[in-house]
Amino acid sequence: MRIINPAGEELRPKLALAPRLTSLKGKRVAIVDNTKHMAASFLRELERLLQANYGVSEFEHYRKPHASVPIPSDVMQRLVTTCDALIHGVAD
Repeated sequence: MRIINPAGEELRPKLALAPRLTSLKGKRVAIVDNTKHMAASFLRELERLLQANYGVSEFEHYRKPHASVPIPSDVMQRLVTTCDALIHGVAD
């Protein structure tokens, strides 16, 4: 008799966290709005605070078409290569 486990294998690559930034001063930050209720308001205020209190120099914005869809890989690649940090906002 051969026993087969019907559960699929979960293969995930091991990922490491990016090194922590020592400062946000002069940095470019990507802001991803997931389109949930109040996310845009929260992210606008966060952007204002990051600029006023931490010296962030520039922001790049991306608004997802719907909260449940992932960020397209080409957009994520662009944000990762052109920005120093990324904030993905979730609000309700």
